Amino acid sequence: MIGQNGTTQADYKPDMRGDLGDLGADLLALSELQVELLAVDTRDAVRESFAPTVFLALGIGLCIGAFPVLLLACAWWISNVFELTLASSMLTVAVLGLCIASIFLFISWKGFRKSLRILKRSGTELRSNIHWIKAIVSDKHRNRRKTFQ
Repeated sequence: MIGQNGTTQADYKPDMRGDLGDLGADLLALSELQVELLAVDTRDAVRESFAPTVFLALGIGLCIGAFPVLLLACAWWISNVFELTLASSMLTVAVLGLCIASIFLFISWKGFRKSLRILKRSGTELRSNIHWIKAIVSDKHRNRRKTFQ
């Protein structure tokens, strides 16, 4: 019986080392590309997260540092100007301050989510590569079976 490459079945001797060597070389090349893609995606994610980090630092700095003093001063001023009790003016100022801090934190959260979405590319590529490896391995296995039958 004549095989796929024109040799007879008796002459055909499967070279498993060659096939495994080819598969190993392909897997190493694919791994190297995957690591390079992860490095590029990580660098891009860090670059994209610079502005959100600044906003986060501003938001936290506002809350921790000047925020309590500013709120107390504003509450005292509102109490004097609008003839409110000190407690009601403090509550009004505290709610307004929390709203401003929430805006800063929301902007930084959206920025971090955008920067981390870049890493999805690596995950998608990894799943695609694993699917390709499975297809290649199962395809070689099926072809090898057909050759021996």
